[in-house]
Amino acid sequence: MFRKSLFVSLIVLALIYTGVTAAGAEESPGAVLKRSIDNAIIILNQPVEPVQEALDERNQRLFEMAAEVFDFPSLTMGALGSNWRRFNRAERNEFIDLFSHVVANSYFSQMEGQDFSNVVIDFGETKMLQSTSSGVRRADIESIVTHNGTKTPVVYRMLEKNNTWKVYDVIIENVSMVSNYREQYKARFMDTPQKMIAELKEKLNR
Repeated sequence: MFRKSLFVSLIVLALIYTGVTAAGAEESPGAVLKRSIDNAIIILNQPVEPVQEALDERNQRLFEMAAEVFDFPSLTMGALGSNWRRFNRAERNEFIDLFSHVVANSYFSQMEGQDFSNVVIDFGETKMLQSTSSGVRRADIESIVTHNGTKTPVVYRMLEKNNTWKVYDVIIENVSMVSNYREQYKARFMDTPQKMIAELKEKLNR
């Protein structure tokens, strides 16, 4: 189910990148999120030359924008679960960089040939969650994404970091992106960090 919904995940990624960091934490996460939709839809529907160089340039632009709003370190730490403790600092930094690109590329591959002009986002309640033990504020933003007549529930899970709101998980049809990856890595406890890093490099052909 999660793989089937990767296209909706891409919508999630694109919708949130255009306004969150500009507004900062002074606004509620829901207000910042809603304000970004119109610009995101315009960008998603801009024509791109069907050549690899143009696609790579577009995807790099999207990734840089996504990196401004996604908290990739928290996402990666959550995905690795208990494996995170086995990585030293250098390995963690390298894994975060590689993993974030692999995740983004999996979204980008779903967007080719798609028409975003009829996407409708209906936002529901913004739920302020209990702060973390270190006092970091968190929020869940509920929404329904309608595309080609199909309605998909999506929850944006955000936290306040460096005076702005960042996404650290996306829940699509009740399936958490972080939990989905954590299940994949749970069985990898016998693999060394170096092996897992090498596999990500192979996926990215680095």
